Amino acid sequence: MADIRKRNGLKGTTYQVGYPSKTTKSGYAYATFATLKEARAFREDSSARNAARPRNAELTTVEQAVQRWLDVCEHEGRDGRDPVSPATLAVYKGCASIMRAYNWGTQLHELESADLVAFRSWLLNEYTRDQAKRTLSCFHSMLIEMVTQGVLTTDPATRITIQRSRYKEPVEIPSIAEVQSILAAADRLANHKYKYISQPWERYRAMIYLVSDSGLRPQEYLALPTANPEPCMKVSLHTAQASHSRHSSISYRLIIGTRAPAPLGRSVSLLMAI
Repeated sequence: MADIRKRNGLKGTTYQVGYPSKTTKSGYAYATFATLKEARAFREDSSARNAARPRNAELTTVEQAVQRWLDVCEHEGRDGRDPVSPATLAVYKGCASIMRAYNWGTQLHELESADLVAFRSWLLNEYTRDQAKRTLSCFHSMLIEMVTQGVLTTDPATRITIQRSRYKEPVEIPSIAEVQSILAAADRLANHKYKYISQPWERYRAMIYLVSDSGLRPQEYLALPTANPEPCMKVSLHTAQASHSRHSSISYRLIIGTRAPAPLGRSVSLLMAI
């Protein structure tokens, strides 16, 4: 027989209904409601009670779902994709630690939009806006994975996002002359007469040339293997034409080599593959 208990917590007064369930190890499951009327209606309505039961006895908490999501990203890959790179996995684990730090007051299958709104407010108060945005995006990714695996029926985080601040200045794309000036400065520093300056800049210059030539994002060039990079790796770049508003896609082939006569270590150059 289901019983109703009155609870007083951070969210105010709520009513918790405990009922027998074969899907949990303890043999009981719980549902929380804002009013006593809703709790009584749930107790009397067996169909509603069956719908509210967790669909997976092994994944009932947010912490368990976060760990499952990390395991899938690392070993299997989400939605048929390849597993994430070590650099991306490190970012995901950082976001997961923030998710675990939050005091979740409900079970995974009981999450509602209001719970996610409260989580978003906590993120914005405790972390920077960029970090909060990244963490909420990872949490949304976790919920989608739980829906894919049949643990949840719907994603309660739909339309709950953190937008970029409109007070930030727009990104200014450097001109070709400015990029050439940066590359020239890197060349000068890499060939400096003092070794304590030239030695580190031999490595820095290779990274600057890689970024300027390939257009790779930070997570992409951090994921490139250092021991044995692929000798030929196709990179899809999008170049904006000044006279046209549309973008055209250009395919390049990344060739491991050197760009300048001076030693660059593991530098790269790009040759167009038609």
